[in-house]
Amino acid sequence: MCGRYALFTAPDELEKYFEAIISNAGTIEPNYNVTPGMMMPVVAVGREGIPVITTFRWGLIPNWAKDPSIGYKMMNARSETIAEKPSFAMAFERRRCVIPSNGFYEWQREGKNRIPHFVRREDDVIMAYAGIYDRWRSPGGGDVFSYSIITTTANERIRPIHERMPVVLNRQDVRRWLHPQTPRHDLQELMQPLPVAQTRVRRVSDAVNKPANNHAGLLEEQDDEPPVGGIIPLGL
Repeated sequence: MCGRYALFTAPDELEKYFEAIISNAGTIEPNYNVTPGMMMPVVAVGREGIPVITTFRWGLIPNWAKDPSIGYKMMNARSETIAEKPSFAMAFERRRCVIPSNGFYEWQREGKNRIPHFVRREDDVIMAYAGIYDRWRSPGGGDVFSYSIITTTANERIRPIHERMPVVLNRQDVRRWLHPQTPRHDLQELMQPLPVAQTRVRRVSDAVNKPANNHAGLLEEQDDEPPVGGIIPLGL
């Protein structure tokens, strides 16, 4: 599962890293506590076959949905079943995207407490999450583009915290993921856990539990002592 992440890389650096054209740079701002329902940058193939960075809503709303609230239940898609699930299969086949991130949050259960951690790449390179997207026509006639982050089994470093993690693509694999003609078996090979050697995990502030908190201080490393006071609400 991936229920929170952060993105604070500048728009021009995203453009350079993904070799993509930004269509709305003015809407891309640092976000240290991304939650489902927010409009966030994604990389997708444009009409001329060129990668474009634009903003979609986190939480996939299938084109057949009657209510957009379904998106809050579809923020993630499991790599093991994505090709068969009716809600995801068509998007996986035709509408793949990449979600830029600097790292994601995960909570470790310790008794009644939930301890927040931030996971990033060891080399601090941008994380590129494999994703899918869809277009939903609202009753008012407007189009809503939304996305889901694909997850896989957690690697050995993350597994003590949580059993799932986002699929993180290497830079050289981003184009393969986005290309509409990439064979399904090749796509399946890309949906692997980030290697342990490339994974860094640190305990961070409990302030991240509240979605209203959104600042760089959320990423500061904390000591290993669990918080006092029982269960910490995640705020979702």
